[in-house]
Amino acid sequence: MSAWFWGRRGRFLATFDASGQVVTEESSEFGRLFSHQANKTEKTGCQALENPSNSASKAKSPRAIRGALALYLISAVAIALPATAQTSATTSNPLNVPLNVPLIHPQTPVAPPVLQLPPSPTAIHPDTPGTLIGHIGDADGKRNIEHAQVVLVKVDKDHLHAEQDSDANGDFKFANLEPGEWQVTVSAKDMLSHTSLVKIAAGENKSVQVGLEDLEPVDILRVTGKRTLIHPEKIGSETNLDHRTIQEYKSGNDLKDLIQSTPGVMNDSYGNIISRGEHNAVNYVVDGVVIPEAAGVLQQSQPISPRSLQSMQVDIGGYEAQDGGGPLGAVAHMKSLPILNKPNFTIGQQIGGPLAGSIYYNGSGAFSQDATKWLSRLRFESSGSFRGSTLRIAPPVKNYVGNNGADINVLARLEYQATERDVLRLTVAINESMLRVPTAPISQQFGVRQYQSDRQDYFTLSWRHKYARFFDEGNLHLLNGFYGESYHSSNAFDPAPNINADQPIVSIAAQAKRFNYIFSAQGDINKKIGKTHNFKAGFLSEVRPVKTSFNALYFNSDMGSTQPYGAVVSPFTLTTQGPQFQGPIGGYKGFRYLQSAFLQDRWTPQRGAWKRLTVDAGVRFDLQHSVDGNALALATALASSPGVQPFAVRPFQTQRITDAQASGRYGASYVLTKNSVLRASYSQIFTPTPNDYFLTPILVTGAVVNGVYEGTPKPLHATRGQLFDASIEQQFGPRFVHRTNIFYKKLRNFGDSGVIGNLPIYNRLTNSGQEAYGVETRLDYKGGRNGYGLNGFLSNTVQVAYLRGTHGVTGGFYDFPTPPLPKYPDHDRRYQGTIGLGYRGRSNWWILNSMQVLTGLQNGLDPAIFGQHPGRLPVQTLLSISGGWQVPEKLHQKYALLPTAFDLRIENALNQRVPINLGSPFQGSRYSLPVRVLAGCNWVLGRDTSKLVSKPALPSTASVINGPGGIASSQTGKYNPQSSQI
Repeated sequence: MSAWFWGRRGRFLATFDASGQVVTEESSEFGRLFSHQANKTEKTGCQALENPSNSASKAKSPRAIRGALALYLISAVAIALPATAQTSATTSNPLNVPLNVPLIHPQTPVAPPVLQLPPSPTAIHPDTPGTLIGHIGDADGKRNIEHAQVVLVKVDKDHLHAEQDSDANGDFKFANLEPGEWQVTVSAKDMLSHTSLVKIAAGENKSVQVGLEDLEPVDILRVTGKRTLIHPEKIGSETNLDHRTIQEYKSGNDLKDLIQSTPGVMNDSYGNIISRGEHNAVNYVVDGVVIPEAAGVLQQSQPISPRSLQSMQVDIGGYEAQDGGGPLGAVAHMKSLPILNKPNFTIGQQIGGPLAGSIYYNGSGAFSQDATKWLSRLRFESSGSFRGSTLRIAPPVKNYVGNNGADINVLARLEYQATERDVLRLTVAINESMLRVPTAPISQQFGVRQYQSDRQDYFTLSWRHKYARFFDEGNLHLLNGFYGESYHSSNAFDPAPNINADQPIVSIAAQAKRFNYIFSAQGDINKKIGKTHNFKAGFLSEVRPVKTSFNALYFNSDMGSTQPYGAVVSPFTLTTQGPQFQGPIGGYKGFRYLQSAFLQDRWTPQRGAWKRLTVDAGVRFDLQHSVDGNALALATALASSPGVQPFAVRPFQTQRITDAQASGRYGASYVLTKNSVLRASYSQIFTPTPNDYFLTPILVTGAVVNGVYEGTPKPLHATRGQLFDASIEQQFGPRFVHRTNIFYKKLRNFGDSGVIGNLPIYNRLTNSGQEAYGVETRLDYKGGRNGYGLNGFLSNTVQVAYLRGTHGVTGGFYDFPTPPLPKYPDHDRRYQGTIGLGYRGRSNWWILNSMQVLTGLQNGLDPAIFGQHPGRLPVQTLLSISGGWQVPEKLHQKYALLPTAFDLRIENALNQRVPINLGSPFQGSRYSLPVRVLAGCNWVLGRDTSKLVSKPALPSTASVINGPGGIASSQTGKYNPQSSQI
């Protein structure tokens, strides 16, 4: 029997055998689909109709049901009609449909024909791969974007990724994609990259249109239709520094310059940083890992080079519960350069005068470009700089000798996508600094040579896991650090030593070493509940054995002394009689254990007026246990000194101290208008103190209180305090944003820094307290959406910081013979203003000029010796000029060896040589460095990472593609068929 059937896609001819099975079919696509499914199923038409629940899953389309009914009726008629009637029907067919039905006796049982329905979209195998076809243009739809990089990463399966560039027409195509959600990231030169989620069904051919906006000048702005520069979800006083600012500000090599350009952080001499009255109190966080506090107090090295950074956020207040594990004057969250799949390499150099030079580089890639191989999931990245200069640190005199040094900063990472939910990363950081300490010319003539080196080397093993249920993500970091500092000088008399307040006028030829080994385990886990609560919990454990040694030869440099000028004297008596500070006297060993845990929640209501509010609350528990080794050798030397008074031995024995505190951290932000945000926060502070101090001589002429000499080493307690911070942030137009902060901070058992004699090495100083308050402002003027035009910033800090208490440079003390000072005068700067003004032209040139204005520090020179002088040093003005030019692509193609870009940097362009410290108990006397000019260029092989400026895909603004040519509304999540751009 044969029969013609009609459908929406045409007609087809089906032929049945004696058993009712379909044996052939011809013509349309509908028939071919019919036959294909007939070979894959065993169900009959009667079975399909008698079991609607089962057939509904196999045939849901109307045409399938109509076909089934027609086939069933024809089969019934063929069985019932006799041969004569069948022939008559053939000759009198009103529809003119050929029927070829064999003769069948009515009583003969015949199995009904097998009914197979044409496939519906839901009948496609769920593992059938799909295809993504797209076009990339600009946001206005006026031009196609060629050579744009398109990267696809499977959601929850990071090891599944694909990558290609758009063609000359801006088109791209990915085939054989696993069904599910894919993250699509599109980036192009001088364009703002974009990330969206694409849902691909089994067997689906999806087409999308991607519109890229012109490049924003920073990678931390979020652009949601209307340009938004304020961040209501933040509760802290955070300043964002983008990749361009990091690379273009001043020399582009000094991390301290970047941090000091933000409000609340002031420049100090000799490589120090003042953070709201605290010295060297910056907590560095690199890629989510808290870097342990540097050895001692002073470090000329830096934990990472700006050449390794993609972005940085400096938080000066509004701390969260996760902030801690080190000093809390400021928290610098730093993000390293991205690891790209395609190999790329950038190398550059700078050279200038006075003699200086540097080589910097960065490169990354995957070990295989074949996504099917496991090596494609193993990626590497390395970056850093090597610098040499004859202008290293602020010298003690205006005209000096020495001051040459070298810096090595290398960051290398190896990342492996172990599973679809696990990522392993090994990070190695090498940070070394070596310098010859600058001295007066006459000191060199007497044979004085001083050398210092610092080390902050560490490696970290990190594991990130995405949970399938309950928790969202967890992180674990294991860090091993090797920190050290060394200082050595020739055994020669210095007739012009650095003058430090509160210190005897002596010349010291010292040998000192400080070493810290740090093992740190850190981790956190987070969970988002609904759309309103973001919980995060974590811990930090640190074990730090320390070792120091100090030996010195002391010479009399005081011409008013009764001792011979230049003679070797005892540091215990300052006379020629008494023991020297040599051998095991200055040997010391210690140990510190730190344990922290925190829990915090960020609440973001979604309804009514409450949706303007963000509340962050948490608690942090810190416990510090320190063991300070015995100093009995020092006690023995003190006891053998002429004129010594009876003293207690117990303070020189091994000391143990334990401190603990549960700190509350609370903050909130409220959106007043769409362009203004009000923030306020309250933070309790617990800062662990290092115990790697140097043992130093004790003067027998000092007073003894309760059997304890002034200057006797004492274990240092943790610093405790409170911080209140409030700010208002406003945006004016699409390019201007302003923030004003007020703060009040009070610290107890405040730890500050102090030099040892006239040396450039530091010991920890404990004052009884500090009180600071002030006003800070930050203004940012962003470039246009296309990244060109005028841009700049202005940071202002007005603060007062008072030392409350003893104010002594001893490295630890028990009691003083005089009562504590109720208020020691302001010991830091009152004002610092930093302005940066830049311009980026369409001809690939840029300029960024900056100027810092700083009020002077206190003049600590003794008026009885040096005469009357102003209480403060003169105002300092530092002008820096930076500019560069990127070689056009056409010119670079013509001359392949031509550098990719050129740059010129000028520091202290006014060549202002003024004293920035005189007689300070913290740094002695220091003068500003002369003008320095640096000229450089770089070559880029592969993709230019400086163009990888991304717009974060925030959950509230992410666009999810629901259908061909459509996206989900960012507000309602409903499918919008009128929109076709990502």
